[in-house]
This record gives sequence, structure tokens and C-alpha cells, in this order.
Amino acid sequence: MKNATPKKTVLLAESRTLLRIGLREILDETGDMAVTGETTDSADTIRSIRDLCPEVVVMGPLSDCADSLEAARKIVAELPGEAPRFLALVDVWDARSLDVAEPEVGGLLFTNASAEELRAAIRMLSAGYSLLAPEACQRAVRTVAAGSPRTPPVADMTSRELDVLRLLARGYTNAEISRDLSLSESTVKSHVQNVLHKKHLRNRAGAVIYAYETGLMKVGENPAHLSRRRYPQEERSRAANA
Repeated sequence: MKNATPKKTVLLAESRTLLRIGLREILDETGDMAVTGETTDSADTIRSIRDLCPEVVVMGPLSDCADSLEAARKIVAELPGEAPRFLALVDVWDARSLDVAEPEVGGLLFTNASAEELRAAIRMLSAGYSLLAPEACQRAVRTVAAGSPRTPPVADMTSRELDVLRLLARGYTNAEISRDLSLSESTVKSHVQNVLHKKHLRNRAGAVIYAYETGLMKVGENPAHLSRRRYPQEERSRAANA
């Protein structure tokens, strides 16, 4: 008999009792995740990380630090080389959210996110990726829109890499991209790495911002149509080969 796939271990660090209970209920209903503990202050969170070794810490305000982003950074500083990935929960947009995609922090999610968005965020962090909440990405795009546009994304990318980037920008996981484009997950992962390398991007969050900043994606675009969308360079190529 095959061994069951190990569950992703999650620590809930959140001082708000009702929200913490809600988070646990969501994750307890998720087959591939297990809540290993709950904490309400920094000292207990550090102890639990050392004792329980969770893969992801869902970080909200703590009794001794009302700022979830700041709490995550302080705990990381206390655990050099030992810290897991942090998913910081925030209630409103904050310009500092643009810095969340640092490897030592992990990611950010708004507290009005859906249960599935929470699960997807934890899976991404567990897999080693960084992420930025979709609303934060859109605000980031509006912020940089006034500046000089970057090189058009089609300049040195294949049509398949563009497909992957478009779906990545909508928050799809590798598995979801794999299903949508009928590719293996290893191939998808290779395409993602190629995109990051070609565009000198640090992580998936950077790729999302890049896709919106360059106009490859539009805010509110329907993901169901992404894999059928064509771009000028692709049209010229098809015309030349006709």
C-alpha cells in the first residue's frame, strides 16, 4: 500500500480569536494541510516554530505586535536559518506590501480573501514561491503605470512562455497551469523559470507585476480566455508562415 502524501504543516499565529478559529476550520477541512499549533504572541510563536517546525506560518496581528508584516520580520530575525515561510494577513492596502515578496517573508493575503485563495497561497509558499495578494498587484501596477514602460513582454519570449505568464499573473498554481495548457508540471516549472530568467525577475510576484505593468494582462481580464489570446508578434509570425 502506498504511503499517504505528507500534509503541509501550518502554524496559526493570530491574536484575534474568532479569525483564528475561522482559519483553523478552513484548514481542517483541507485534505492536504494540517494545523500543528496556534499562538497569540511573538515569544510563543518562536517557541512553536522551533518545536513544531511548520512549513508555513499564517501570521496575523499578535498581542505584542499589531502589525502582521512587522511581526513576521521580527520573528525571522530571531530565527536565522530556521524560519519557515510566512503568510502575512492584512486588512487594508499598505505600500509596504510591495516589499513582502522578500524570500524571508514569503507572502501577503488580505483578510477578505476566499478560503480557496488562502489554501492556494499556503500551497505556493510551501512549494517555495513568494506571492503578493491580487489587489496589491493591481495597486502596484497603477503605481508604476506613470513611469516608463518596460520592454514589451513578447520581445524575447515564446508563445508558450507567454501563455504561462498570463495564467501565472491570474494567480494560477503550476498544477492549474498544467491542466489548462495540457503540459506536465515539470514543463510548466521550466517555463516559469525561463520567464523569470529572461525578464530578470526575482519571483512569481515580480512576474505578476511585470505582466500587468507591460500591458500583457489587464485588470479584470477573464482567465477563461487567456490561452486563446494572441499578440502582435505571434500574428506576424503566423502571417509570415502562411
